[in-house]
Amino acid sequence: MDNKIYEALRDLFKKAAKDDIEDNAYRDLCESVKVAKMYYDMNLGEMNRYRNPFTGELVVAERQKDDMIILYDSGDETDLVLMYPYYYNGYEYVHAYIAFRPGVIEDELDPGLYQFMADVIYLIVSRRNMRVMLDFAESVDPLTGIPNSIAFKEEYHRVTTSVPAHELLVMRINIRNFRYINESAGSQAGNEAIVSVSRKIMRFIEDGEAASRLGGDNFGMFIYKRNLDKVIEKLSHIVISSLPSAPGRTFEISSWIGISKIENGSEIPFDMRLADASMACEMGKVRFRQPVTVYDGKIAAMISSGRDMIAGFRPALRNDEFIPYFQPKVNMRTGRLAGFEALCRWRHGDDIIVPDQFIPLFDREGLITELDMHIFRKTCAVIRKWKDMGFDTPSISCNFSKKNLFVKNIEDEIYKAVKENGVEPGDLEIEITESMKEAEYDRMMEFVRKLKSYGFRISIDDFGTGYSSLSLIHNIDADEIKIDKSFIAALPDDEKSTVLIESVISIAERLNMSAIAEGVETAEQGKSLMKFGCDLAQGFYYSRPVSFEEATKMVETGEFGALE
Repeated sequence: MDNKIYEALRDLFKKAAKDDIEDNAYRDLCESVKVAKMYYDMNLGEMNRYRNPFTGELVVAERQKDDMIILYDSGDETDLVLMYPYYYNGYEYVHAYIAFRPGVIEDELDPGLYQFMADVIYLIVSRRNMRVMLDFAESVDPLTGIPNSIAFKEEYHRVTTSVPAHELLVMRINIRNFRYINESAGSQAGNEAIVSVSRKIMRFIEDGEAASRLGGDNFGMFIYKRNLDKVIEKLSHIVISSLPSAPGRTFEISSWIGISKIENGSEIPFDMRLADASMACEMGKVRFRQPVTVYDGKIAAMISSGRDMIAGFRPALRNDEFIPYFQPKVNMRTGRLAGFEALCRWRHGDDIIVPDQFIPLFDREGLITELDMHIFRKTCAVIRKWKDMGFDTPSISCNFSKKNLFVKNIEDEIYKAVKENGVEPGDLEIEITESMKEAEYDRMMEFVRKLKSYGFRISIDDFGTGYSSLSLIHNIDADEIKIDKSFIAALPDDEKSTVLIESVISIAERLNMSAIAEGVETAEQGKSLMKFGCDLAQGFYYSRPVSFEEATKMVETGEFGALE
């Protein structure tokens, strides 16, 4: 090997070992062997793992042009180009090209030298690109190509070296009802929608701001305070269309947003700010039901209280602190008591804690199934007590969370609780929620079928709020539909609510199901419902949920007064 070639190769190896290769690093070697241009292409076929899915560009260290990795280019025209293929698992996926200066004849070349040269440089290029690809994989979300949480944190630290942290708001964004896309159009369409949302979110930020996918349908952002209103407006209405897996369909998406805001002089680590924003987002979604929530002292106190509630769950269960309250169901036309719904209350010392404060928490922590069964057993005991008092007891409905579907032998446990208390399945209704995931359908149908075989009545709660209402009543043998209070609240003036309620009542009647309206608060609402053909109601107009003692008085009298 010529000394000049040897020196050029040795110098290249030294630079590669130190990771000190610059754009002209290959020049001396190429010039010493009459090479005008040397480049690689990435013939990947369907293998897109070496591409940034957000930009479509190859993830490589070297200069790129038209999917070529250019190592050296003298700019000279060339007539002779040799190609050297490289394989991975039998797949020809990279080609090295060496283009020679004008006048070079192929028969005069040493093929072994140029093969060796191509092999050596291929190894160097592969080593460098492996580092780049690993860095890319570590910092970029693989589905969307936008920064992941690691890159998000690093960018925050970089920006706050020159911008005071109190000028930046850290945000956690959760896409509202995203599961609807997955359930109605399929998981592939869901992935495509996430990519589309990601690209739109990246366009919402300016220099000095950043966005990130945190996983699932959750995103992070930090923005300047001055841009908050503008960004919230954009996040509140994102239109997704032209999805390859859902052609012709358009989805309108909004967001739950949690915000961490700090005062001048505060030094709060980034991880804590993101955690605060995440908690604010969760509280806004689950507790407050508001789209934008700023983390503050009130939320901090609620979180602390929530931790105390979780820690206190089992002692409270042992001490019988969870008790059923009863909200009456009334036949508005006759004014007679038609039944009750059992609702959980937490009697802690002299305080009564309402379910909004603990049910979502226990549901999230996986404690809800134990609580549901506890309240159900207590309700069975109440029915037994009323029977022993000589009352003609009305039916009582009990709620069961969807998480109970996957409790082993749950139907047998429900039946066992009834028999242990000396009551009958016909004395109770089991309420199931209407807003289910498609994956739960088969199990729900089995759950209902078995309970019906034992003699229980089935009621569909919150009917009309999910995405599968008609499918549910078609596939599940329910006895009752509970029209959600969100529809009732708009009566009697809202025409859309009127049409929807009339339709639900008509469907229930034709399917031999009863319909009951939840959340009736005024006589006008009740009269409208009776006009539509719905005689059963539940709501504050008749009574709030009451204790056993007060419910006993209602059973004894059974009268609320007919609506005229």
